[in-house]
Amino acid sequence: MKTTIIKWLPAVLLCALQPALAAETAPGLALPDLGYQGNVTPLPPQDGAAAPKQWDRALPFFAQRVVDRGIDLPNPYNVGLSYYYSEQNMLLSNLKVSVNDNPLRSAGFVGFPKSTLENRSEQVQLGAWLLPFMNVYGIVGHIKGGGDIGLSIKADDAVQFITGLDRCSGRRKPDWCGKTLETSARANYNGYSYGLGVTLVGNLDRLFFSLPVTYTVSNISMSDTDAKSLNVAPRVGVNWQLGDYGTMLTYVGATYLHTTVTITGSATLPTSETDIGQDTKVNFSIDEKIANPWNGLAGVHWAVNRNISLLAELGFGARQGYILTAFYRF
Repeated sequence: MKTTIIKWLPAVLLCALQPALAAETAPGLALPDLGYQGNVTPLPPQDGAAAPKQWDRALPFFAQRVVDRGIDLPNPYNVGLSYYYSEQNMLLSNLKVSVNDNPLRSAGFVGFPKSTLENRSEQVQLGAWLLPFMNVYGIVGHIKGGGDIGLSIKADDAVQFITGLDRCSGRRKPDWCGKTLETSARANYNGYSYGLGVTLVGNLDRLFFSLPVTYTVSNISMSDTDAKSLNVAPRVGVNWQLGDYGTMLTYVGATYLHTTVTITGSATLPTSETDIGQDTKVNFSIDEKIANPWNGLAGVHWAVNRNISLLAELGFGARQGYILTAFYRF
């Protein structure tokens, strides 16, 4: 992944971290929120902490130049544990269906009422400060979720698709002609995800900014192919010195999450009251993506000391959810 690094500001930098994952995934007619959520925020120096005269770590590169300016850098390595929950609407397209063991074929006449997906993820993140203003990280985690996917189809089209006969074009039409059949398919899935990311951070006095960019791949039970996600999450906030209680950052921002995946499954269509005489099992293949890729966020990151920090973040708008993360830095 190519990332454009902003011009380094000597007085910026300080710690960032993240949780996870979109990812964060994806689906049984429903596409999970695959991917790491890019929750990374800078960690400012502790109140009263004296910057060491000599930086004795291999990373970050150019650390001594920053230390010489009196800036206290965070410990360069970190391990994070995260729990993530989200709820969002999905867009479904390019539906292909078949009856029983017949091959799939296009079925553009099927409609999809509002479909909502819930996603849960537990993730582990390993990160390091490569440069004073740039943190790189890798993530791996377990994902699971589900949701109800609405399906609607005219009885005329359903009978013609299944039997090949147009029973509603003649003068004498069955009672079910013109009616709309509705059902829902429950999408349950589980799997794992992994990815890489980079975060740029900076500050100006008590103000700070953070720009994490994360790419993840998810393997889930209801898709024949991996789901891939791109997450960009700019943040801006203020740091507060708490004396003996460390430092707290409060921030707001937005998250852009782009995820697409082709999923497969089956649903039962209620055709028993038509000429078919019984309900029909329909197999399907469908492309899914997030209906609204942008959502707002607000969070707090408490740096208890140089080794431990805690993060809580709330997502709102088109995609709602929360994330809780604990970090150990060394």
